[in-house]
Amino acid sequence: MNNDIEKRLNDFDASVREEALKELVTLFDQGTIKVAEQSKQHNMHCHTIYSYNGYGFSPTYIAYLAKKEGWFAAGIVDFDVLDAVDEFINACKLLKVRAVCGVETRGFLSEFSDKVINSPGEPGVAYHMGVGFTTSDLASPEAMKFLT
Repeated sequence: MNNDIEKRLNDFDASVREEALKELVTLFDQGTIKVAEQSKQHNMHCHTIYSYNGYGFSPTYIAYLAKKEGWFAAGIVDFDVLDAVDEFINACKLLKVRAVCGVETRGFLSEFSDKVINSPGEPGVAYHMGVGFTTSDLASPEAMKFLT
């Protein structure tokens, strides 16, 4: 039973993920799906299907995984986009999981083209992160320009 729901949580269709999440909330509330006791474990740097992600996890699936495994908190950080933020925050609210959202990007600094900054083996490349996003809808044109 969980396997089918887990597959639907990672479906590329957001409406399929949303329906699976609603089913999960009911199953958690009924005690049908067992939840690990909350621990101090957390992962604040999960990539979703909107970014590089070797596991193919959707924002909703990451929230589910955090709930099921008893993580203290979970965070998503996708490369160059905030597309997963609203879905992740909504899923975490429904599942009562502490959440944070961020964005990660990289740039090349020609002035440091002979120096390794913070990307091993890539001189001149620097990774930068922003955290604390509460929506994927950036209101100001300046913020959107910065992100794109």
